[in-house]
Amino acid sequence: MKFSINLSRTFFFIFFVIFIFIFIALYNQYNYSKEILIQNFINKHYVYSLKIKERFKTLLDRIQFYLKTMEDENLRKLEILQLLYRDGAFDATKGAEILNEDKSEIGHYEVFIIDKNHKIIDGSFKPDIGLDLGVFKIYKDILDSVFEGKKRIDISYPHLDTYSMNVKKYYLIRSSDGKYLLELAYVIDVYDLIKKIYKKILEDVPDLEVLDIFFIEKYMIIKMNFGKKPSKKMAISDALNMSYNTFIKIAKDIGFDEKIIYKMLISAKKNKKTISELITELFNKKDKIVKLDIEKNRLIIYNMINGVFDNSEDKLIVKSVYSTKDLSKNIAALKRRFLLTFFFVVFAILLVYFCLIFRISNEIAKIIQQMKKNEAVEINTFIKEIKELKDIYNEYRDKLSKEIEKNVNLLNENKRFIVDTIHQIKTPISVITLNLDYIKHKVKDKAVNEILDEIEAAVTMLTNSYEDLSYISGNGVLKYEAKEEIDISALTKDRIHFFMSVAKANDKKIVSDIEDCLYFKINKIEFERIVDNNLSNAIKYSKQSEIKVSLKKEQDKMVLKFESFGDRIKAPVNIFNKNYREHSHKRGLGIGLNIVKEICDKYHIEYQAYYENGKNIFEYVFKS
Repeated sequence: MKFSINLSRTFFFIFFVIFIFIFIALYNQYNYSKEILIQNFINKHYVYSLKIKERFKTLLDRIQFYLKTMEDENLRKLEILQLLYRDGAFDATKGAEILNEDKSEIGHYEVFIIDKNHKIIDGSFKPDIGLDLGVFKIYKDILDSVFEGKKRIDISYPHLDTYSMNVKKYYLIRSSDGKYLLELAYVIDVYDLIKKIYKKILEDVPDLEVLDIFFIEKYMIIKMNFGKKPSKKMAISDALNMSYNTFIKIAKDIGFDEKIIYKMLISAKKNKKTISELITELFNKKDKIVKLDIEKNRLIIYNMINGVFDNSEDKLIVKSVYSTKDLSKNIAALKRRFLLTFFFVVFAILLVYFCLIFRISNEIAKIIQQMKKNEAVEINTFIKEIKELKDIYNEYRDKLSKEIEKNVNLLNENKRFIVDTIHQIKTPISVITLNLDYIKHKVKDKAVNEILDEIEAAVTMLTNSYEDLSYISGNGVLKYEAKEEIDISALTKDRIHFFMSVAKANDKKIVSDIEDCLYFKINKIEFERIVDNNLSNAIKYSKQSEIKVSLKKEQDKMVLKFESFGDRIKAPVNIFNKNYREHSHKRGLGIGLNIVKEICDKYHIEYQAYYENGKNIFEYVFKS
């Protein structure tokens, strides 16, 4: 008995399988293209948000720079203010006029009188008169300490005034008769400038529907109002309550669960964290705060902006909301192309199914094979329906492929933009370093040199971070080779000298015990990454002043150690992993020790981190 099959049923089964396969292939192609469209849309608008961030960061840096440079002048004005007071006969408005006679272009002065009940009884800025500063315990303690003579002068952190929307820094001193506190406010008139930038951004940035600016100071979050200004000054208690409510709204907006938010608030109260610290903790828990809601036609991007001085409590949060209508249109068009392709393919299959002949079945088998490989269908046929099927599939495959290629190219351009931005940091760092050296050479004032030392330390840390990022961005493009043995003893000493300014600024001292003339075959830049990242971490986390670096030859190997007193490392196994940071409250990129690990693996350098006698020790063994 010869084996036979039912041709109709067989071809029905075959074409059913083909139908399912084509549907899955096209559907996967549609989903892949959709994901690229969405990601490209997010990346494009994330670049817009970074440009917006840069414009406001420049402004914040200017504000902090002005506050820093005017410090001595403001203290001089405060002393003049005390001299103007005569046995209670004092007019705050007149005093402000005198102090503003030679005011700078970047700001002006306001004057206030505070009684022992912590109330402002007179002031040149009228909305503040009658304000009770004693409702907030921290303010009350500061006022009392100056009244009681525990502090001669108190200088506040910068505030954003809830009425004028200008930045103010307050200076307190007791009147000569001890009856009142005299308060000097140095005011930087930034509201109109910020409003101008705000309006310009709304006009220039495509798809931008909402732009919210939040000013973060130590204890408050203030949303900047660019419409009608408030009719009266907000009470301190109301401003504090509003700040916590704003924090909760921001946390919910970026996707935090309500229970987690309230746990953070309870922990903050227990550990006496400020609003500024809470905001920093909130943003540290998100790598990139982007929330896409296609149903509501919006893309929300949050950016936090720190000023030029890392220890400043002042920050800006920029919330930009973009319309996703164009994205929805593109997705709808992609869906229509998918459905059109699908229906055409189904129609062609049905035609072929009803014209079953051996030639047709063979041609279909070839088509299936090429479609499985996601290749263009290349087949010669005299059957019109099969030819149409082939042409339609190739046409829409080409369209989808070109769309994918276009979006991939855009993603690569965004990646190149980020890499180029990293490399463009080098010139400003060099300019800062050269000018810093020149100023230190010319200026002999001890106080100024101390400030210059701090700046030099900050530039050194910035240079180290830049070199890490430069190494990562160049790795895979540049080839780091070890052409010959280098003197790692001399190079280690050189890097220790490089970090002396950072150690000094952090009240640390680097003690070295380096054996001379030790050589190892390694690329100079890669060896510097090992030393720099270990020194940077030791300075950052050491709890005592002394940091020890040693390099010794032991039999047929050389041992490099970095020793510093500090808390025991909780997870030595994970410390070298990418983006892992032992201390989540410390800011950092979390890439330094991972770079070290990759270099050690490349050159077969043994590495380990352990805790001994109260010290964290990072040990590297170079075998000859």
